[in-house]
Amino acid sequence: MQIAVVGSGYVGLVAAACFAEIGHDVISIDNDAEKISRLQEGEVPIHEEHLPELLERHRGKRLQFSIDMAGAVQQSAAIFIAVGTPSTEEGDADLSYVESVSRAVAAAINSYKVVVEKSTVPVFTSNWIRKVMLLDGAPAELFDVASNPEFLREGTAVVDFLYPDRIVTGADTVRCSEVLREIYRPLTDGSYYQRADRAEVPAPAKWSSPARLIATSTKSAEIIKHASNAFLATKITFINAVANICESVGADVKEV
Repeated sequence: MQIAVVGSGYVGLVAAACFAEIGHDVISIDNDAEKISRLQEGEVPIHEEHLPELLERHRGKRLQFSIDMAGAVQQSAAIFIAVGTPSTEEGDADLSYVESVSRAVAAAINSYKVVVEKSTVPVFTSNWIRKVMLLDGAPAELFDVASNPEFLREGTAVVDFLYPDRIVTGADTVRCSEVLREIYRPLTDGSYYQRADRAEVPAPAKWSSPARLIATSTKSAEIIKHASNAFLATKITFINAVANICESVGADVKEV
């Protein structure tokens, strides 16, 4: 499938490289012409294990880098939005970059597209993206908006993407859901792991089977991302509290 990934930051670049690795034709889009030029020349802007090898393997073949948003949108069946959503002074997510991408997609749309939010965003963002695109003239029947949260850890992002324990896709129409299911099929049906030409990215020790795809509504997928982040924070807070108690009574937290 032809895929566009908008944003060549941490999430976007890893996603673009890994989508190419599992067999898709990918265009990585960024409005920073200098950054795109460096990527085209083979420079890797972030430190992530296995990423340089994937970029070198697919650059100029399954993976292209471009600043031409309109061209990428028109060529692609799915457009993943992976731009930054930094916190404002009030603590809210700044969605200005997401809005800019949504407007650009709306202006270029020429056939049915699935627009996928992959950035960390508040619930209802999928509805908001749809409204932005409709107000900018995109025909309602030519697009669906989906949510596909990422669960990548810095340092092991490529391994986490290629050997996930679950893939969450949020869609509100059957057509949209099927596009997402098809994109991830090489990982969920195990066909990617049987390919002789796949990259030498070792599976994690506890990984034993292809990923489970969890298909939900867009709102549920948006909440899942925040619930996952909150749960991880809760686990860290809890074990820190246990460690403090162990230290105060002379117990070994590792044994506990």
